[in-house]
Amino acid sequence: MPSQAAWGKPMKIPQFLLHLLTGWLAGVFATLGLGLLWPAIFPAIVRVNHYYGPGPSLPIILGIGLILASPAALVGGLIGGRVPKEGGPSDQILAAAIGGVVLALPFGCWVLWFFTGW
Repeated sequence: MPSQAAWGKPMKIPQFLLHLLTGWLAGVFATLGLGLLWPAIFPAIVRVNHYYGPGPSLPIILGIGLILASPAALVGGLIGGRVPKEGGPSDQILAAAIGGVVLALPFGCWVLWFFTGW
């Protein structure tokens, strides 16, 4: 059984996992924000019957977008977190978030564009 001192220590998360999760969270929030603002950006989906029959609902479309954007956001977080070594941990976290958003949004946009009736 571990000693009492072992229970009081905070668990450290490896840096690469922190960067992966930061990029993924930022990419997910950006994709969800784009999906919720979608009718203003892609107004064609408002009248889905004009383009095709009953299509998938907005939560299903957002789910597909998140599934496709998640791997890109993970890679963006990992790459973004590795770029600014001189800035320290806070700049690495910020760069991981930016990298996750930059790589996730094209996939989210593509999914939303696909369901607008192109």
